[in-house]
Amino acid sequence: MINISADQQKENNSSYTNIPMATISIMLSTSVVIMDINTAGIALPSMQGSLSASQDQISWVMTTYFMAQGVTMAATGWLAGRVGRKKLYILSLVGFALSAVMSGNSTSLEEIILWRGLQGMFSAPIVPISQALILDLYPRERHSFAIALWGTGVMIAPALGPVIGGFVTEEYSWRWVFYLSLPLAILGILGTYIFIREVPRNLERRFDWLGFICLAVLLACLQFTLDRGHIEGWLDSDLIIGMVAIIALSFYIFIAHSMTTDNPFISHSIITNRNFMIGMIFMFLLGILVLSINVIMPLFLQNVRDFPVITSGLTMLPRGLGTMFALILAGRLSGRYLDPRLVIFMGFICVSYSAWILSNSTTDVGYITFAIAGFFNGAGIGLIYVPLTTVCFWTLPSQYRTEASTLASLCRNYGSGIGVSVVISILSKTQTETHAYLTEQISPFNEAMQSPWLPDYWSIYTIQGIAAVETEINRQALAVGFLNDFNLIFFGSIITMPFILLLSKGGSEYYKN
Repeated sequence: MINISADQQKENNSSYTNIPMATISIMLSTSVVIMDINTAGIALPSMQGSLSASQDQISWVMTTYFMAQGVTMAATGWLAGRVGRKKLYILSLVGFALSAVMSGNSTSLEEIILWRGLQGMFSAPIVPISQALILDLYPRERHSFAIALWGTGVMIAPALGPVIGGFVTEEYSWRWVFYLSLPLAILGILGTYIFIREVPRNLERRFDWLGFICLAVLLACLQFTLDRGHIEGWLDSDLIIGMVAIIALSFYIFIAHSMTTDNPFISHSIITNRNFMIGMIFMFLLGILVLSINVIMPLFLQNVRDFPVITSGLTMLPRGLGTMFALILAGRLSGRYLDPRLVIFMGFICVSYSAWILSNSTTDVGYITFAIAGFFNGAGIGLIYVPLTTVCFWTLPSQYRTEASTLASLCRNYGSGIGVSVVISILSKTQTETHAYLTEQISPFNEAMQSPWLPDYWSIYTIQGIAAVETEINRQALAVGFLNDFNLIFFGSIITMPFILLLSKGGSEYYKN
């Protein structure tokens, strides 16, 4: 039974002096971290040329960031209790801003990898602490509204990031992608220092070194495997097989240790909270099925439709508008007028409909079709995220929010990472198989390769014609790979829907006793 009186007393004793300004400060801090990831990703090709790096080498700019972020994020709950939540939050923002500036000043590949690793480490506590702060800022009955506000920064930033990153990179330099983080981070630091007060620290809880080391090794190896698996050939590589073995061993030791020790790295109250843990599974699925499309949609536009970087970013804007609309709608509907599970169900319907549209598109798909699909995908994100987060925390005492927010961020981030790895793997495999099949059809004995069925510029009797045919084969093979990815998201969303009923309805009935 949850200690309701203590829980409510903690919520009623507000730690904030100005709720609107505190909310804006938290949103700014969240947005700067999420947007940095997307703007940096769009600028990688420019960095590659400037730093004289190969495609394999430049990928470490992102890999190092995520590895450092995942390892540090695991310790956020304990660090916040030991150092102080507000102090850790401010120190993280300061470190993030300074590391971003130094990343922009880097003159070698080794230098930027070092600073990006530090930037990932400092970014780790910001998002989970932001979520805990926003939940503490509002009473439980207003959590849907609070998460909708906070989610605006989390979910809109990925839509705006490619647009801003593409424009800044093209008009100025890739270095300014990192410099952009500085003013937003400064505003977030000042707002946090002025408008948010510190909460009591937890100095009694000992640090579970064995649990942390096992989890850190697991997360680092998992991130490495996800980022490098398709490059190394997955299980055809001894390196990846070794990583998988380390992941399995670390996971086993972590679970066995957590279930038998009196001081686990993740509190027993969180692990044994059935509703929260089911919610984490859905948070993981949200990353796999929904957030992974952040990667393949721009790739489809740039590689299949041949859109420039800026045009691709602008084409993604309807997705951001759909997210904004759904965040506001979900914040008002969840718990007040509709069962939150129904709102989540509506979100998965939007995601599946968007994937269905894209899975039936061709290489000549127009802007309107893509805008409609993007809008519904964005709407699905908002309709799923707000009620899912609210329902997850309904049955959890408030003293565990920072630790639980950390776990939620981990599940979402690693779900997205696994989703990206899966869709890129399917894309690569399908493209190779389709290219081989289509190439087999290129023969003078194939009637389809003769006039008038084949245009003159695709003539297989000239070098230019063969080159044009090869280009089109690559384009069509790539398109088939993307269609398979969209089909995966469609069927995955459909299969997930019935399991939404496993979540608790939420609401005040948990506090009547």
